[in-house]
Amino acid sequence: EIIREACKWSLELAAACEVWKEIKFEFEAMDTL
Repeated sequence: EIIREACKWSLELAAACEVWKEIKFEFEAMDTL
């Protein structure tokens, strides 16, 4: 049960990190313009 919860969290965290990296990259790209 706990492991399943952890897996769900890590998947959500991984997805959040991917989104955050994309946002950060776009922000830096705009910053250089």
